[in-house]
Amino acid sequence: MRPRSSMRTRVILMICAFLCAAIPTLLILLGQVEPVRSFIKPVTAPIEAAFSSVGRSFSSLFGYFSDYDVLRAENEALKQELASMEEIVRNAEEIQAENKFLSEFLELKENHADYRFIKCEVVARDDSGYKTTFTVNAGEDMGASVGDPVITSHGVVGRITELGGNWATVTPLTETTSSIGAYSERSGDEGIVEGTLAARSKGAALFSYLAKDADLAVGDRVRTAGQGSYYPRGLLLGRITAITSDPATGAQSAEISPAVDLSALYEVMILTDFAVAENESTDPPKSETDA
Repeated sequence: MRPRSSMRTRVILMICAFLCAAIPTLLILLGQVEPVRSFIKPVTAPIEAAFSSVGRSFSSLFGYFSDYDVLRAENEALKQELASMEEIVRNAEEIQAENKFLSEFLELKENHADYRFIKCEVVARDDSGYKTTFTVNAGEDMGASVGDPVITSHGVVGRITELGGNWATVTPLTETTSSIGAYSERSGDEGIVEGTLAARSKGAALFSYLAKDADLAVGDRVRTAGQGSYYPRGLLLGRITAITSDPATGAQSAEISPAVDLSALYEVMILTDFAVAENESTDPPKSETDA
């Protein structure tokens, strides 16, 4: 019974399949397209919808990648433009600093026609704890010598203590090996500006070997004395920030803050030649004492 029933079922399905294929074909041949479309539409609509959804998904995906590529390209272009603008700003700042330095340099030259300079840059700083020195990119080949003063338009940095063909080591005035004859601009009292461990720890130097009755005041400017010194007379060393008196001897001393910011040195000048002051009347021009 079962084989017959199965055979019958297959025959019925085949007849139905034939009719499903033959009837639409016959209708189309007879020009009746609309009934065929109405018959097929319910069957094909879900398939069309599925293919349409997949198509939209692929379109969105391709659109996303296309937008991502555009945005990435725009981002890179903006980065390059920003880097270019930053470079322009840096160059402008360097030019401005260079112009300022040259302007101050020319003013110093006008005030001191006897000065001979080598303009150079600080290329290294050695701050090992027990000493501080600077290396500049000028040396013997350019006319520098050991002992030459190193200055800026603001005042004294120190002097050359070691030399090579195209480099020099500069020891600042705050070091313990530094000793400079000096005087108070306001009162004329003379002494020595030297580096001490106590003053150096504060970034200062000590103005000492003063007369007991020396007239000192906080804020007074201290300048190089010139005579018997590596330095010409009148270069600014710094300002007095504190005054002390020895209770036993009455001797006075004063801490001075350097006129030059030694922590931010870049461009400096090596003073290779100058007129030696023969007396104490060779003082700096008024333009340098009014600041």
